[in-house]
Amino acid sequence: MAFNYHRELQAWVVPLLLVGFFAYLMSHSFLSVFEVTADAMFLCFAIDMETNDGTAEKPYFVDQDLLAFVSQSNKLTEGRKHRNTRPFQDNEDGTELQPMV
Repeated sequence: MAFNYHRELQAWVVPLLLVGFFAYLMSHSFLSVFEVTADAMFLCFAIDMETNDGTAEKPYFVDQDLLAFVSQSNKLTEGRKHRNTRPFQDNEDGTELQPMV
């Protein structure tokens, strides 16, 4: 209703909406390209880990920083698996969350 009674508002609303739409379109396009690039990088990493074993005959071609990051995150994941794997306790009402030790 504001646009019907105030004609001066119509002068800047359409360009603003167009700029907003094109900004969304450009950011979506950029993030889609970034996502595909990251996926391709991780697929190449997985294939390198599968086909090579790090010896002199079959060295890893992956970046050493990425390899260190993945090995560190694997150590953290293994540490979590060795903790208490049963955080819930069964009782007559169902399951109850226990405090972490």
